Amino acid sequence: MSPSKPRPAARAPGFQPPVVTARGGEGGLPHRSTAAHVQYWIGDDIAVEIDAGRMLAAYSAWNALAKGTGLPRLRDFLESEARAVDDDLLLYLKLADDYLVVSQGAERRRHLGRDLRGMLMSDMTISVGHVLKELYDDCFAQRTPIYARFVTDLAADSIQWEGLFLPLSGGDGSRIRFLASCAAPIDSKTDVLQMVLDRSPIGTIVAVPVGDGGGDKVDGRIVLINARAKEILKFDEKGSRVIYIRDLAPWLRDVAGWTRVKLTVEGRRTRLHYRDHADRKFVVTMESLNRFILFSIAEYDGDIAAPPGEDADHSSGASTIGS
Repeated sequence: MSPSKPRPAARAPGFQPPVVTARGGEGGLPHRSTAAHVQYWIGDDIAVEIDAGRMLAAYSAWNALAKGTGLPRLRDFLESEARAVDDDLLLYLKLADDYLVVSQGAERRRHLGRDLRGMLMSDMTISVGHVLKELYDDCFAQRTPIYARFVTDLAADSIQWEGLFLPLSGGDGSRIRFLASCAAPIDSKTDVLQMVLDRSPIGTIVAVPVGDGGGDKVDGRIVLINARAKEILKFDEKGSRVIYIRDLAPWLRDVAGWTRVKLTVEGRRTRLHYRDHADRKFVVTMESLNRFILFSIAEYDGDIAAPPGEDADHSSGASTIGS
């Protein structure tokens, strides 16, 4: 793909990614459900989904080098237009059943806050490690790039990343293999956004959707909670057990002491009304956005009497939120 060729029209991923992993979960335990939180794309979908221009350039360079030669050589790849991703690169040497980090770009090191060179992937205690290793293995098995979006706890903050995984050869006929992992935060302004939201009188929680969006229940990995939400929901300073949307239900019921009284749905927006033990009233608005799920939380002074037929006691907790 030449630099002058028009980029394919962007397609909003929403909750319908072409492929969603159903393998691996917290601590590498196998989950054959929506608990997996890595979304990935292969083939023609990659050029459509990539957000970072430098990553698209690396993908195009890999394809150009792969034509008629199989896996591109590492040296040729690093000397091509792919050098635009040098700062975002994590280069692995493929071992028999593991991956050894042999190089790490400056920006990748800054975002992760640590130097991974010399580490084995099996030694990295990250929640998505099991799934990512399977994707790396698939790159070599299918001799193809894979593009993914994921959240990793390798970084100091839980933020959403996009990654491009490219299989490479050590040389003509060489049995040595390398895996180039090009990754960058999807939103590099996370810190600024956190500071702005922390000054808001409205409680805000932002989550990245996980799973395939099937069924009636939505789940997601929480990536941002502002100060007002922490205050309203009684989160302690060291964080809480609320990591996924599904964790909100027991927290609201058992810690915040909230009882759900009323629920209304308007398109992709859901409003849940609650009352706490002190008879204070709150409204939680949940919206499904392009790549995120947004929760807005505020005190409420209107009437939230339960509609006929709904038992408020039976509705304790956020029973419609990931539970």
